[in-house]
Amino acid sequence: MSAVVAEIGRIGATAKGTVGVAAIHLETGRRVVFHADEFFPMASTVKVAVAAKILDMADKGQIKLTSLIPVERAELVPEGPLGDIHWRPGLSFTVSDLLEPMITKSDNTSTDVLYRVAGGPTAVHAYLQALGLKEIYPARTIRELLRDVLSIPAPASPATSLADQFRRMSTKQAAERRAKAYRANPAYDADPRDQATPTAMLGLLCRIWMKDGVSESARTMLLALMESSTTGLKRIRGRLPAGTVVADKTGTLAGTVNDVGIIALPEGNGHIALVAFIKGSEAPPDTRGRVIADIARLVYDYVLITPR
Repeated sequence: MSAVVAEIGRIGATAKGTVGVAAIHLETGRRVVFHADEFFPMASTVKVAVAAKILDMADKGQIKLTSLIPVERAELVPEGPLGDIHWRPGLSFTVSDLLEPMITKSDNTSTDVLYRVAGGPTAVHAYLQALGLKEIYPARTIRELLRDVLSIPAPASPATSLADQFRRMSTKQAAERRAKAYRANPAYDADPRDQATPTAMLGLLCRIWMKDGVSESARTMLLALMESSTTGLKRIRGRLPAGTVVADKTGTLAGTVNDVGIIALPEGNGHIALVAFIKGSEAPPDTRGRVIADIARLVYDYVLITPR
């Protein structure tokens, strides 16, 4: 184990930031941890928690997955298919049709709509607390988070969306904001809001997998969506053998690059739940993703070759 931890440290150094890893072989309980109790910005990995809360509400009959949910103009957020749509009064999607792009394409608009349906970040936090996950702290909607990190003031009209604000920027201003979305940001790293420890995020994955406070139907739907994710092909999935089944969710903002998910091992050898967080990275984006891919392959090989 010490050799694996040392190798994670060596790989992680190329990110030129701080790396946190928590992994478990779900069938035997063998763990790999590295800076696993340190807090990291979640970025879009929080969407796993939002989805779990929504599916829990559906289980309890508080909402229906087929219910049409109106999209408010203020909720249009750049990045993702819904953020690019032309808003009109009455624009609505079913809960299921909001869950799908939130998880598979990391759509920000659908996330903020579902945050509203859930009762806001506070309600998602309360749900996690009830599961015993006390070190996951959702606190802001995606548009609030992006305005803070990208230094975009709240608009004069509450009906003005973040997507509207970007459209009204000059080409230079928009380019500067998008560049800031990739640069390391010490203030973002230091803000305790919207952070989690790798250990706590691993706990959420384990509860989903074990159906511990999460129903079988919610588990089935959420993992199927995560298997269909298209945003992290060069992260956890990047160096695993072709055909490996991975259910994951990425997160990217400023110097933060994350991926959390469950890996199916070959020949009935079980599954690995893995959380890989990076914060404050000053390495190029491709290098950041490669660090996660290399760590995922290291953990994959370690579990396969280590006797049970």
